[in-house]
Amino acid sequence: MSTAPGDKAKGAREIEAVGVRTHWFGLPVMPGGLLLELAPDVYVSGPELCFVQMARSASTVGAVVLGDELCGGYSQFAEMVSGYYERAPLTSAGRIAEAVEALEGLYGLRHAREAVRWVLDGARSPMETVLSSELFMPGRLDGLAFAEPVLNYEVPLDEAASAIAGTRSCSIDIAWPGARRGAEYDSLEFHLDPEKDLRRKEALEHMGWTINSIKLDQMVDHAELMKVVALFEDGVPRQRGGPAPTDRVAGLHQRILKATRCGVGLERALFGVPVAHGAVKLHVRG
Repeated sequence: MSTAPGDKAKGAREIEAVGVRTHWFGLPVMPGGLLLELAPDVYVSGPELCFVQMARSASTVGAVVLGDELCGGYSQFAEMVSGYYERAPLTSAGRIAEAVEALEGLYGLRHAREAVRWVLDGARSPMETVLSSELFMPGRLDGLAFAEPVLNYEVPLDEAASAIAGTRSCSIDIAWPGARRGAEYDSLEFHLDPEKDLRRKEALEHMGWTINSIKLDQMVDHAELMKVVALFEDGVPRQRGGPAPTDRVAGLHQRILKATRCGVGLERALFGVPVAHGAVKLHVRG
């Protein structure tokens, strides 16, 4: 990690060793909990510090996408191709925000402070990040400026709804619980049983929810995506200032898709690859 000229701690001595390059942190003391001990006397940046470091040189969109991945249940592959695998969240938006405050005075911190405001917990795939980011980011950042959603929100079902769905609860990809509105990304991978999906939707409707489904073709055709968004525009609160003009929102959509590597490689969409639980012990983003 590099710092601006003049950020070197007073009295600090540069380490001189073959094959070792020194980078000044920029603060005299590292706040506790931001470094992880990889091995005895070997430390690496934890996910919160990683976010702050990478946000310095990333765009706001790039930093939000990174934050959603760190706070979500997936990791993208290190290679520049589409694809991801499931894993437990590495941190949360709240913990990143706490780290930002603890690092007050660090060079470049304003980039991280701005981006973490739009990071959401709980995304389970890059496409959920694409959709939720566009819906949540404010008009000044070219977003649709809807109120903050909850990702993968669990709705407990009553006896009648449970009998319909065959389960005690249903998860909604992007939800506004106060408005009982939700948006679902119907990926080709996870929605292979139309009858089961219909029963699930009927159960949620019985519980008072209105769900709008968004398919892959609509995610790659922004005009079609906006037709679905129009269905819940009046039912979900907006942030102050409202959304950006449609052409600017379309530009944001493309930037988020690019940041999540959609279309890079053999597939035009982001896809999941089965990885056995426990197979990946470390998550290092290059």
